[in-house]
Amino acid sequence: MSANTEAFDEAPPPRLKRLWQAGPYGWNQALTRWYVLIPFFAIAATAPFITQYFVDTFGWTGGEYWLRILTTSVQAASLALALNLVVGWAGLLNLGFIAFFGIGTYVYAMVASAQLHIHLPIWSAFAVVVLASIGFALIVGIPSLRLRGDYLAILTLAFGLITRELVLDLDRPPTLAGHQFGPDDLNLTGGTEGIHQVDPFRLPNGVPLIHGVGLQTRTYYWIFLGFLAVVMFCLLRWRSTRTGRAWIAIREDELAARAMGVNTFKYRLLAFTASAVIAGIAGMINAARFHNAYPGNFDIQETVLIFIMVILGGLGSIPGSIIGATFVTVVPFVLQGLLTKIFTPVLVFVVFSLILILTMIFRPEGLLGTVSIRPRQMLGGTVELFAEPEAEPLAAQPPAGETVADLEASTGSIIAPEEGA
Repeated sequence: MSANTEAFDEAPPPRLKRLWQAGPYGWNQALTRWYVLIPFFAIAATAPFITQYFVDTFGWTGGEYWLRILTTSVQAASLALALNLVVGWAGLLNLGFIAFFGIGTYVYAMVASAQLHIHLPIWSAFAVVVLASIGFALIVGIPSLRLRGDYLAILTLAFGLITRELVLDLDRPPTLAGHQFGPDDLNLTGGTEGIHQVDPFRLPNGVPLIHGVGLQTRTYYWIFLGFLAVVMFCLLRWRSTRTGRAWIAIREDELAARAMGVNTFKYRLLAFTASAVIAGIAGMINAARFHNAYPGNFDIQETVLIFIMVILGGLGSIPGSIIGATFVTVVPFVLQGLLTKIFTPVLVFVVFSLILILTMIFRPEGLLGTVSIRPRQMLGGTVELFAEPEAEPLAAQPPAGETVADLEASTGSIIAPEEGA
């Protein structure tokens, strides 16, 4: 039997071994299959019942506490997916991303509270939030998305800071050039006090398990989980479409994409707007959940926290964003419960920071990432995204029977001398 026949007769490696050898790309493909996602969301939906079982059976007092943490984790996962869309897929460094979360929060609070004496139904308020998110995304994106790299990052950062200052100052009529716009008692945002008594989502009493005041945390956990599932479905559908391929092409090399006929500005604006809408809807659900809108909920530090989730999970990775958001949200509370009995609470953040540092040292692409960030000198040191390190060009060598001088004369290139020559 020949060696080639023996190679074909060998048994293939086990499936788990092949999955491990596939690397992050294979892991992402496996974790986004329908037979993985459907059981995942089904199991995640049972979390309120599991916590309630321990409360009823063993008298556990932490059921509501951990359910709120899980709700915050699912909310953070939705925001991480939205940021990964614009950063990991389209390659846009958006440092003002969290401002759209605040816009969704305050727009819903203004149309569903006594602040302006408006109480719109849930679907009407949803439409207003979506339109407001699209409007602000277009106002910011149209003039700014012709920039890239550091310049785009600085402009979007300024947008986030300006949005927060406007929220703080719009508790009185705006004044421009000595002219006051609106009556003296005009108060849009409540300033530093925020907007309180925001209307919760009103669901029919006939809907099982998710109606009533006593089940609010459980209700919003399922709402956020359903919203996360919808966002994942949209991203997975986009990934294989012309739009998704255009985003990846722009991220890899914008000049090459433009040379191939891709309308880079249109697709960058589309990614920016889609990310803003997702963040705005998440802000709307958050305002209904806490019944208030507070300016501290979308501070610029929140953008940094969402960026940590995305970078830790991996740029361009859908399951990586969920893992990163869960890790950053849940692990500090776990460490707090384990270490505060031994160490001071400050050391909890030290341990958490060390975990992040070690992860970035040994896995700079993130846990499931296939894209890294590094400065490229060709663009003036601007931080750009790349999928794989560029291979150095191979030095041309003369074919057999031809001298170096003949090859240089025929091609016009400079041939590297052979070692020892």
